[in-house]
Amino acid sequence: MQKIGFCAVLTLVFLTAAGVPAVYPQHRHLLEYIFLCLKELLFGVAMGYVLNTMFAVALTAGSLVDYQIGYSMANVYDAQNNIQAPITGSLFNMLLLLLFFAVDGHLRLIEILYRTIELVPVGQVILAPEIVWAAAEVMSKSFVLAVMAAMPVLASGLLLEVAMGATIRTVPQMNMFVVGIPLKLIVGLLMFALTLTVFADFSKLVFTKAFEYIDLFFLYLGSGT
Repeated sequence: MQKIGFCAVLTLVFLTAAGVPAVYPQHRHLLEYIFLCLKELLFGVAMGYVLNTMFAVALTAGSLVDYQIGYSMANVYDAQNNIQAPITGSLFNMLLLLLFFAVDGHLRLIEILYRTIELVPVGQVILAPEIVWAAAEVMSKSFVLAVMAAMPVLASGLLLEVAMGATIRTVPQMNMFVVGIPLKLIVGLLMFALTLTVFADFSKLVFTKAFEYIDLFFLYLGSGT
């Protein structure tokens, strides 16, 4: 309810400030109104898709980290997305959201929303076929960024497994489960702590890509090219 109220207030403020005239289809049929509303709805869904996909970087990276260090079965409830989220993914997501507000990303987002009225006037949305490729590019870039965020833990885990394999070949009497699992957990947590030290710089890359893709979607939906 709060989200709906906030969106309604923003809509009234933007339309009043921009002085947007009423839009009427040429023949004034009900189906034309419905199609016009669907196109405007798709415009908002496109921006929401970009933001949700880019913010999903945190949860995806957390899933990779948890799988590597052995926390994949330990999940917590994510009230924001109404899902069971990995522990480190929830931490990544919380940090990403806090940093988004710290760098005034919410103000930039509101500014972009207002600019859409000028760049893509009401009723002028064009469904360009390139938007499908743009959506696929956003998804692939999101996964690449997630792997980048989890790479320190993944790489250290791989090197540790190689070292443990060589050690077992040298000392067959050593129990890998007794030594390897705790060692893997300790190394993974240490690398995860080191990852947090550079997470702020990484988050800037995520925000930059998110706003770039939003602009790209606006280009395709506004001009069709």
